[in-house]
Amino acid sequence: MAEDHEVVKPSHVSKEQPLPQNTIYRSTQHSQTLLDGLVGLRNGGILFDVVLKLEGRCVEAHRILLAASCDYFRGMFAGGLREKDQHEVQIHGITYDAMCKILDFIYTSELELGIHNVQEILAAACQLQISEVISFCCDFLISWVDEENVVEMYKLAELFHLHQLSEELDTFVLKNFITFSRTQIYRQLPLEKVFSLLSSNRLEVGSENEVYEGALLYHYTAEQVETDQVSLSESPKLLETVRFPLMELPVLQRLHDKLGPCPLKVTVSNALEYHKNEIMQPVLQGPHTQLRSEINCVVGFGGMYSTPYTVLSDQAKYWNPLMTGEWKPLTAPQAPRMSNQGIAVFNNFVYLIGGDNNVRGYRAEARCWRYDPRHNRWFQMQSMQQARADLSVCVLGKFIYAIAGRDYHEELKEVESLLVNLNGLPVHIKQNIQSLMNKSGHMSLNQ
Repeated sequence: MAEDHEVVKPSHVSKEQPLPQNTIYRSTQHSQTLLDGLVGLRNGGILFDVVLKLEGRCVEAHRILLAASCDYFRGMFAGGLREKDQHEVQIHGITYDAMCKILDFIYTSELELGIHNVQEILAAACQLQISEVISFCCDFLISWVDEENVVEMYKLAELFHLHQLSEELDTFVLKNFITFSRTQIYRQLPLEKVFSLLSSNRLEVGSENEVYEGALLYHYTAEQVETDQVSLSESPKLLETVRFPLMELPVLQRLHDKLGPCPLKVTVSNALEYHKNEIMQPVLQGPHTQLRSEINCVVGFGGMYSTPYTVLSDQAKYWNPLMTGEWKPLTAPQAPRMSNQGIAVFNNFVYLIGGDNNVRGYRAEARCWRYDPRHNRWFQMQSMQQARADLSVCVLGKFIYAIAGRDYHEELKEVESLLVNLNGLPVHIKQNIQSLMNKSGHMSLNQ
């Protein structure tokens, strides 16, 4: 007779006590173990269910792994095509060696590339739509790019519609433009590509004069440019990319003097007017006065040394957020020896407003300066009506506001606004802070 069995429940779990929630565990080794297992099946010739035929040769594989690895095989084996039920599948447009390398990647996640096989593997990866292999090939090609093969690389990028590779090639040319523009290969680039490169803010040049020379070097030899054997009566299209207001004034003047009546002379004349009308420059900004840079830096001007505390600095230092390290000196002419000044940026001009000059006792300043990074130059502006230090400065619209501060006799409660109007003359408007406060207690700076 069968014995009766009593179901024993854990005594420590009461009916009122909630059951523990489900827990998900994730293996960190599963993916590699799976790959190792697939490699083992491949090496042992186990469970192969498809034969790929390329260039009259055969390679066996696992259909499910191919379909899981790329859209090409997924569409072939799971999309209702006739190859779905075929044991042997003919692959066109891909070499046998390239397919073997790609299958190595599919099974192992590793890809061996060399200068002699990268192009055929890239072509195969583009046909099979395996993005990782395409990316690896682009990285390999970029590591080999130089001034001799860059044109061929561009052709490869265009052939396979590789935007990533094309951008990396642009970066190479932009960084090495000075030397590259003096090679014969430079002239083999399409005119549209050179126009795009010369228009870029990422073009690395020491001055805009080098861009002007680079535009001419596309049409003339270095000797012709250096000996002035160029015709500018009908200026080359590439000169449209030159930002003439950024060129050095003596160079512009010499170019202007040698030009006869032509469209280029009008352009150069306008650039000369920009240089001569210095007070108006902040309101004359446009694409051709923009610095060739896409990096925003933090810049510090002047200040007082901690020891001895009476010595003021005329240095400027900058910090590039894209680069680690210390603050670096800005190669600018001597800045005004001031501390506790207000600072603002308008149209990429730096304005230093007021401050104090403590060399001979504490004394607030009313003077104002403007720094132009385009030409590395300081310009002294019209002074404020009220000397002030430790002030706040902000920009709103076309106005720069100097707010409160002190003059070492009393705390200041007024606001001055500066506007560079269409005549280029600073307009100072002085108002009491209380008159700018609305009922909610917020400052209204509408003018």
